[in-house]
Amino acid sequence: MKQGFIGFGNLAKAVYQGLKDDRNFEFAYFARSKKDVDLHFFEQLESLVYYAEIIWLAVKPQDLSGILEQLRNCDLSGKTIVSPVAGKSIAYIENYLGNDTTIVRIMPNLAMAYNASVTAFHTNHPESLMADSIFNLLGKLGKAVKLEEEGFDLFTSVFGSGPAFILAFIKIFKDKIQEFDLPGSVLDELLLELTRGTTLYFMQNQKNCSIEELIKNITSKGGTTQAGLEYFKSQNISKHFEGVLDAARKRSEELSKNGN
Repeated sequence: MKQGFIGFGNLAKAVYQGLKDDRNFEFAYFARSKKDVDLHFFEQLESLVYYAEIIWLAVKPQDLSGILEQLRNCDLSGKTIVSPVAGKSIAYIENYLGNDTTIVRIMPNLAMAYNASVTAFHTNHPESLMADSIFNLLGKLGKAVKLEEEGFDLFTSVFGSGPAFILAFIKIFKDKIQEFDLPGSVLDELLLELTRGTTLYFMQNQKNCSIEELIKNITSKGGTTQAGLEYFKSQNISKHFEGVLDAARKRSEELSKNGN
């Protein structure tokens, strides 16, 4: 199956990294300039479209309309369009390409590179075998879930932007433990083990225990964890963090309204 990337930024690189060892796929890309990557580069968009069975719109939201203007003049017969572009609906793409073309809208994150993304999926042609193939392909890159488009804004804020927010929270820990006067690389290793161990604890117990129960299992009455959690609750920190997610969701909604 021939995959063609329009643009080759971080997301396209993540998809390529996650799939490059699969012999069922071939890859090429079109971009403003050639990148330092070992796959075929097309200087003309039309050439990439002719080559690829699946065309990934790996561009920024503000660049999408210009790309779609070019694509509408190409022969898209038998092609499937995959769009991870935040805030741009299938209807937006159909305004340029029509509704006969199979369009798959996804919302992944960069963990695709490690086959660990959580990805939302929706298509305008659910009966399409190629759309099913895309869904199965996304399963190779992590967890894929079929979702109605109205859920994409919230999904984007939690799973698309979520890794950056979680890392920002981890950075708070790192800034605090600078007091240990250890090399930054050592601090990173300690934090990695903390997050790895916490994730493993959640993974091993989530079927039998709620998150609240798992937190309770770590918390001793009158101890240090309880003191920290009481401060967490008294300062309404969970609401502040919800505000981070709401801000990201609002921006996704704004992008949708600016060209739905």
